Amino acid sequence: MAAKVNRSKKGRLIGEPDESINSWNNKNSLRRRLLSSISERLIYRSVFATLAICWYTGTINFSFNRNAYLSWPGEPAPQKPYICHAPLPAVLRSLPAPPSAPQFLTAARTLDAALTLRAAAPDMDSISVAVVTPSGPVFSKTYGALRANETDPRKRGKPDEDSLYRIASISKMFNVYEMMILKERGLLNWDDPVEKYIKNFTYYPNGWEEYLSQSQGGSAPGERTRKKDPITLRQLATHMAGIGRDYPPVTIPSWPKIDPRPERCPDVRYASTTIGDIMHNLPNSTEPILEMIKELPLVAPPYTYPIYSNTGFNVLGWAVAAAAGGKPEDYPDILYRDIFEPLGLSSAFNVTEKTAENVDLAFGPHNPAGGQFSSLKDLTKVMQTFLNPSRKESLLSPYTMREWLRPLHGFPDGLTEVGAPWEIVKVPDTNGNPRRWYSKSGNLLTSHSNFIFDPTTSFGVVVLMTGLDHGALKIAINAIQIFQRAFDHLLEQTTMELYGGYWKSDDGKSEMITYVEKGSLWLSRLFLNGTDIFEVLEGPLYPRGRRYGIWTTGRDEEFRVAIGRAELPGDVFVGCFPMWATFDPIFAKGAPVDLILFGGGRDERVAKVTSVGIVLKRKYWH
Repeated sequence: MAAKVNRSKKGRLIGEPDESINSWNNKNSLRRRLLSSISERLIYRSVFATLAICWYTGTINFSFNRNAYLSWPGEPAPQKPYICHAPLPAVLRSLPAPPSAPQFLTAARTLDAALTLRAAAPDMDSISVAVVTPSGPVFSKTYGALRANETDPRKRGKPDEDSLYRIASISKMFNVYEMMILKERGLLNWDDPVEKYIKNFTYYPNGWEEYLSQSQGGSAPGERTRKKDPITLRQLATHMAGIGRDYPPVTIPSWPKIDPRPERCPDVRYASTTIGDIMHNLPNSTEPILEMIKELPLVAPPYTYPIYSNTGFNVLGWAVAAAAGGKPEDYPDILYRDIFEPLGLSSAFNVTEKTAENVDLAFGPHNPAGGQFSSLKDLTKVMQTFLNPSRKESLLSPYTMREWLRPLHGFPDGLTEVGAPWEIVKVPDTNGNPRRWYSKSGNLLTSHSNFIFDPTTSFGVVVLMTGLDHGALKIAINAIQIFQRAFDHLLEQTTMELYGGYWKSDDGKSEMITYVEKGSLWLSRLFLNGTDIFEVLEGPLYPRGRRYGIWTTGRDEEFRVAIGRAELPGDVFVGCFPMWATFDPIFAKGAPVDLILFGGGRDERVAKVTSVGIVLKRKYWH
């Protein structure tokens, strides 16, 4: 039975005529119009009141300017116009402060106290740390016991700067170092395919589903599809080839159950595992490793994302040896000839059968990935040449070092990147500006190490450790943070002494004000022949306090003014793009208008704006 519909005066069916609505001449018309007007006003007031509350609480944001917009929850709130901070010139590279600088002495006392406390912990056997500049270390100390397993304290000894440490995967850095040396000699190129140097190199290009189906179907290895795209030296050096970590891989038949006895499961996660247990599963020739690359699918296709690969770096070392005219077994001798001997590294070596008498085990064909030993003194020498490749003993030109110090892949954390073979971390300086630190870590059982440096502030840290603590990178970052303020202060002070101040031409028609603030060099005033350049660039109503970043070109005393784009004052996503896109805009008198050349002694500094033929003399800078 259908439900009854209430047709009383209080309700009606949808679509039925409303007999209560009559013409405006109805006797209730005036009253309804008044009520309607009042209701509308109440609605408007409610809307405006709601918007006011949302604006006050930050739920909705208004921007009343030429780029006015309304942002809702889920969208970024408006921010102040982004100021792109130009990096300061690397003046400490050629003008390093001495270790006796008060800032260094204060930082050294702090770091020494922290390392003394850390070395006393039961999980630490020894620590050797150096804070390095192009001219040498400003801090270098060793802690702990040289032979921690000795029960007799008289035999334990103490490490020094020449003490040998197994640097494990820092060996990969020397592998790429040799590759860059050979590249400069014209013996190889970054993008050469591996088979140019290893004739029988090939790989299985398809995925695991096809591989497993072929294996189950009984396909012979020779029937499988072979490689499509080349694997190159660049890919190997940056872990971008997609090759797995260690070949032949460790197999655990009882997985997910694990037998903790190392002879049953030689896995480096267990403290009882020895180097012998690890090496027992590694072949002593190249053929089984190349066969595994040929048979197993890549973890990911080349250039997908980095896959950390000891195997890939072994292959790179064999290719480097071939490019140098040798065989895989000649790799240690080639590094000695091209790196260790020219730099005077007295302790660095790769373990071979000839040098294995006083160490635990020879790595054989695995030397390129992790077989090297070194000392604090030797790694300090290497870092000096990286920080200033213009040093006479440097093995690479500044051009090649600039090419080498580049990230190839950035992880989505915004913190870490991968280079060749750099493990790059972004560490904020004392002004909060992120700096790219190029590092390489090494970890093998109880040996842990880190080599990390920043080419802009021109200093780095070397950490060599033995013990159960794997935190060499953590200790290196702590050392950086302790010394960062000292280096930042010296960098800003030296930059201000050279490039900051009030500048004026002899005729008084041109003037300039430059200064250092928050880790950047700024231009806050520029008049040329009586013309306000800021007004030329942005109009007579340019923002009060406007300033332009002054960017070093990397050449001594040469800078460009970052003009940017004034029409993008509030776009928070463009970052430094407007500056980058507007360098070298137009020329005048044969020179770019954004070029400034500095020169002269510290007491008689000049700035040349060559596009107008003006020379400005510094009047004061303090």
